[in-house]
Amino acid sequence: MEACRIVDDTVFTCPRCFRTAPLAAAGRFCPRCGLIDVKESAGDTAPLDLVSRDGKTYRVEDRIALGTICNVYRCRFRAGHDGAPVEGVFKIARDARVNPLLANEAAILQHLHRADNDGRAGPFLPAFEATLNVTDNAGAPPRAANVLRNHPEIHSPDELFTLTEVRAQYPAGIDARDMAWIWRRLLSVLGFAHASGVVHRAVLPGNVLIEPTGHKLVLADWCFAARQSDGGGVRTAAIAPYTTDGGHRDWYRREAASDRPPVPALDVALGARCMIELMGGDAVRGELPPAVEPAIGRYFGRCIDTPARVDAPRLLDDFDRLIEVLWGPRTFRPFEMPARARPPRQGV
Repeated sequence: MEACRIVDDTVFTCPRCFRTAPLAAAGRFCPRCGLIDVKESAGDTAPLDLVSRDGKTYRVEDRIALGTICNVYRCRFRAGHDGAPVEGVFKIARDARVNPLLANEAAILQHLHRADNDGRAGPFLPAFEATLNVTDNAGAPPRAANVLRNHPEIHSPDELFTLTEVRAQYPAGIDARDMAWIWRRLLSVLGFAHASGVVHRAVLPGNVLIEPTGHKLVLADWCFAARQSDGGGVRTAAIAPYTTDGGHRDWYRREAASDRPPVPALDVALGARCMIELMGGDAVRGELPPAVEPAIGRYFGRCIDTPARVDAPRLLDDFDRLIEVLWGPRTFRPFEMPARARPPRQGV
């Protein structure tokens, strides 16, 4: 890959702690938080074409997310037998040392899509397209990049908003009735993953994306996921340092202090904390605002403290019964987010 174009050649801004300092003093590490590759994070790429070994061309365009282990760019390519144009994402490791995490994501996503026999889970999952090994012009070791695409119902990454973005747009928290459809879809995809033998292990606000108009949801960033059958992958204790702002380390609590194999209960607990934060609550303490029905708080408290052998489909059934008691039969509630015009996303 070409070296990233520096937008301002006198200063850099770290995408994790947002320190601004003279570029010459930065080197490859942020002097405040130690984030690698700050020079590349200071700029963006001009459109460029990358060609895979099989001759397929991927046009990498504007950056849409900054992460602690990867940066994500919009990309375009042709797919399918008819060579139809597709808009996807190009997710590149910030440092070659995390290449195995992208290889793990590729393997996990391929496994999940093979397991999706009836196609019901597909809309919730990114689809793996290709892995490229990218070398910049400075002679650094090649970095892995995954090309991913969303379900055809989601036409562009611009349609998706992370829960971090939703929370920022609704500082007091969203209505619990709007949270309900997000939680139901998140539980659905987690239930599918767990039934397929996979634990996500990074169900954090920056990795849960929604399409508000059609009430769609995509669970992204499967780099840290693990197959339950072999207990493989990076241990839970190693995940917390990669969270975007350090604040999510406390979400792991017991799990982050252990080196035990991954369990589905971790995904459910993290997802529950996402919902609590989304409603304006304290995700670490598991406390909701007083205006939210106490029964909702008790339900999510059970999700956080659930035993290791959690059953996401049963929790979904329990939730459906609860909200029907509280609000009556389910109805479609429009949910709005403003047109996207903001800095790049923060996520893994």
